[in-house]
Amino acid sequence: MSESQVVVVGGGVVGAAVSYFLSLEGVDVTLVEATAIAAGASGHGPGFFNTFGGDFVPGAHLALGVESVRLIHEHRENLAEVADSQDWFNDKPDLTISFTDEGAARLKALHEEAPTAFGTGIEAREWLTGEEVLKKEPLISPEVRGGYFAESVVQIDGLRLANLYTRAAQKRGARLLYSPVQGLDIRGDRATGVQLSDGTHLPCDDVVLAMGAWTPLASIWTGFPMPICSLKGQLHILKVPGVRLKHHIIERVVVMQYPNGLILLGATPDPAPGGGLKAPIDYIRPLKDSEPIPEDTEMLMRVGIERFPFLKDAEIVRDLSGVRPMSPDLMPMIGRIPTYRNVFMSAGHGRKGIHLSAGTGKLIADLMLRGSTDLIDGPETLSPARFTPAVL
Repeated sequence: MSESQVVVVGGGVVGAAVSYFLSLEGVDVTLVEATAIAAGASGHGPGFFNTFGGDFVPGAHLALGVESVRLIHEHRENLAEVADSQDWFNDKPDLTISFTDEGAARLKALHEEAPTAFGTGIEAREWLTGEEVLKKEPLISPEVRGGYFAESVVQIDGLRLANLYTRAAQKRGARLLYSPVQGLDIRGDRATGVQLSDGTHLPCDDVVLAMGAWTPLASIWTGFPMPICSLKGQLHILKVPGVRLKHHIIERVVVMQYPNGLILLGATPDPAPGGGLKAPIDYIRPLKDSEPIPEDTEMLMRVGIERFPFLKDAEIVRDLSGVRPMSPDLMPMIGRIPTYRNVFMSAGHGRKGIHLSAGTGKLIADLMLRGSTDLIDGPETLSPARFTPAVL
């Protein structure tokens, strides 16, 4: 049982996960959120726990993705205890496919890069020809060239998962406080408290900055530059009468069905090599740019219908967009910042914040309480210190 007081700044899915994993260790946690749980990118994301497809850099990043899949299964029961209903854990077989020979070759190359990750266990993948793909999911266009099949890929809506983490943490004694944060109280090389907008000072032994796309604002508080850009994304929630998908389907666009029958079509963009419908640079946008782009609404539907003809009868129920925090090297920044001994950063997860939330929460808890981790090898490659300028 730890007597440490920790303040986690940011109530997105990552901050909520950090709070949950710290609460499991008996830490006295206060989660501070400015507006609402999952008010930013977390509230719009579908949350695929899928390590395959190019989102992960081989090494610690990919390993964290694999461990996050394991952890979400391991902690399912704890989260289910605080769920309003039990349809939140959307576990289906997955087809990661391509409609071009070039794309099929890229998928095979990705598989060969990390055979230990994708060849065994829960992440095991089997190559299927285009004909074999269509036998499994006849609703896909017959132009499909092939793809990898997996027995299980979990999908959890980011808004629901962030709230589940938060409730599970509260059940274990964590507190949730709504207030904007104005800065940190600093003494020497340590933060001694968090300053709230109403003048309140929350004392703490450690601070975790998990502010998503807003994390660069904390550069002023810490004297450490936090190079995070805002990567805009857009997706549709669709109603298609009479359709029942057997699989999650992942290509340059993604199609999956929620338990309530609605279908998700998304998303722009994909910064991984060969991914996305447009270049990622087209989606580096200001933090406040969260409105849907009409031309992208049209583009998503057009490409979606080409790939998945059953979408021609779809009705757009919701057109969602928002910005996601992305680092320059596409890997998250997880760990202690160089300027203060007890300030940790957890941000920059790009498109995989929901997926990586469990692994990130466990990694922060390990590094904070034990100074090391056996969760993954090489956690220092994810440290914010990799972006330390020559002169601070």
